[in-house]
Amino acid sequence: MVDRAPCPNTEPDAYVDYVSRFGMPVAPQVAAAAGLARVWFKPRFVGLENLPDKPALFIANHAFMAIDAALFHLYLYYDHGRYVKGLGDKSLFANPYYASVAHAMGGVSGQAPIVERLMDRGDDLLLYPGGAYESIKPPEARYQLQWKQRYGFVKLAAAAGYTVVPVASVGPDEYYDHAVSSETLMNSSLVKWLMQAKLLPSDLRADLVPPIPTGMLGGPLPKPKSTYFAIGKPISLAQYRGESLSAQKLSSLRRKFAKAIEAEISRLLLIREQERHQDSWIRRLLSA
Repeated sequence: MVDRAPCPNTEPDAYVDYVSRFGMPVAPQVAAAAGLARVWFKPRFVGLENLPDKPALFIANHAFMAIDAALFHLYLYYDHGRYVKGLGDKSLFANPYYASVAHAMGGVSGQAPIVERLMDRGDDLLLYPGGAYESIKPPEARYQLQWKQRYGFVKLAAAAGYTVVPVASVGPDEYYDHAVSSETLMNSSLVKWLMQAKLLPSDLRADLVPPIPTGMLGGPLPKPKSTYFAIGKPISLAQYRGESLSAQKLSSLRRKFAKAIEAEISRLLLIREQERHQDSWIRRLLSA
């Protein structure tokens, strides 16, 4: 029996109380999975001196299958003692089975009323503004932000006077190649038939249709790419607390956040290139 959470739309206070019951998972199976992933991906953090001593909204570039979010979330806590709640697309939390797992792992449905309440509580939050759309971007768009016209997160952070911390990851975008793209699948006869048969929602969003991936040696396992996370310098929005910002100001702040993340991505790509020789030839072969 799945433990159903209160509806975040109609019971936001009850929902926040519910998700606040969950802390960082430390069960043996989670710790074992984290240990295996550590060996496989060799995660490394840079810029830890930039972690603020106050609650923050961490915003980052996103990668396929959200493996990057899980790794960042786990190792930021296990290695550096910082627990963040990951904000996810509300459509994903509509599935009670997915929601039960996501909640247990520190995930939260990211509607505005929920984020407002979590910020009022002073929680650390993790957001990928590109969402599902960015996580299924084609290989040629690796390490490019795909934020569309989303400004809601900027508005919420500014109104709360929150601190925004730009985060970058390098490695996760290369765990998988795409055997069949999302666009091809969305337009395929199979998906259209599944929608007509009501085995898939008739209003299925294109950004929720993942590509068919190929990992290490063309198989299902992700490539053992060395993985880097960068913590950028925090950006305080305290001066905007309680204000309703103009569209121009929201756009200016969003560009500032994006440029900060892009700068960290460039820095990580350079660090990785400088350290590539440290990987064994077997690891480099399996990562190709």
